Amino acid sequence: MLYKILVLPILQLINPEFSHLIAEKFFQLHFYKVFNLFLFRKKSNEIQTNVLGLELNSPIGLAAGYDKNCRILYPLLSLNFGFVTGGTITLQERFGNPKPRLFHIPKEKSLINSLGFPSLGLEKIIKNLRSEADQRIFLSVSGIKHDEIISCIKSLENKTRVFEINISSPNTEGLRLFHDPKELSKLIKEIKIVTNNKILVKLPPWLESENNDLLNLGKTAIDSGADGLVVANSLPIDDEKLAVGKGGKSGKILTKNTFRMVSEARSVLGPDPIIVACGGIFEAKDVWNALASGADLCQGYTGFIYEGLSYAHNINKELKKIMDDKKIRSTEEIKGEPLL
Repeated sequence: MLYKILVLPILQLINPEFSHLIAEKFFQLHFYKVFNLFLFRKKSNEIQTNVLGLELNSPIGLAAGYDKNCRILYPLLSLNFGFVTGGTITLQERFGNPKPRLFHIPKEKSLINSLGFPSLGLEKIIKNLRSEADQRIFLSVSGIKHDEIISCIKSLENKTRVFEINISSPNTEGLRLFHDPKELSKLIKEIKIVTNNKILVKLPPWLESENNDLLNLGKTAIDSGADGLVVANSLPIDDEKLAVGKGGKSGKILTKNTFRMVSEARSVLGPDPIIVACGGIFEAKDVWNALASGADLCQGYTGFIYEGLSYAHNINKELKKIMDDKKIRSTEEIKGEPLL
């Protein structure tokens, strides 16, 4: 509550990229561990989730983009996320698009960005990762050429158990190459040759009127060897406040669309492939509805920005309460339940 009343309004008065830097520095401080009360909270067995052969403490994770250079993955995990996605990691250092490229819309609880994958590059980022893979750390990788992505996968093979392949950022020129089913299939097959890790493909969002092409793209990814999909990236928009005039919108406005896309994807893919719901996940009800629609896991980003440090903890606590009230014993049993 203090975060929403005092901290968030102050951060929203500051340049959003600078306020993000402040948050990153906070998580790097040594005293953060001493005052992090979430470290001492008992984990609930009921919301533990077995997905992709991994035992995760919760179905709610942090989406790629918050810790682009993998500097604070473990402090973020300590906030009771089931998993945290580092990156997006690119082969070469990238400065992203020109500024302004990020701003908040508080009334909508949304963000608009045209960051364009600013990244220190693989060589520097890999030094921020621990020597042994942690099953709770997923790594997002992207590039505009096959060999860029393959090089990242090879170098990061022992740093994670799950790769998320981002082919859908609305802010990065060149990614539409992989919206061609033949190119995506070729990429997935090349990745399968060089890694034993699980592979998720992050799709662009789609409207009801245009679902066929992107659903078919998702099916192509699965048929080519991917283990699952992340549904979906931010919504492409035009906005004159952005230096490049266009970007992606994320936040509460996407919530219902995410449930629809998850349901459509599950209908097309069948019961086996993993679906990670991403877009407008703010509270336990959203996680329930995403799982009930057919998702296996959820990711939040903008929800974390607006809800603060207790975001994942509160979701876990409230999700367990909902499950207890409905006599649901595991998150797997939520699939097919009515939406709230």
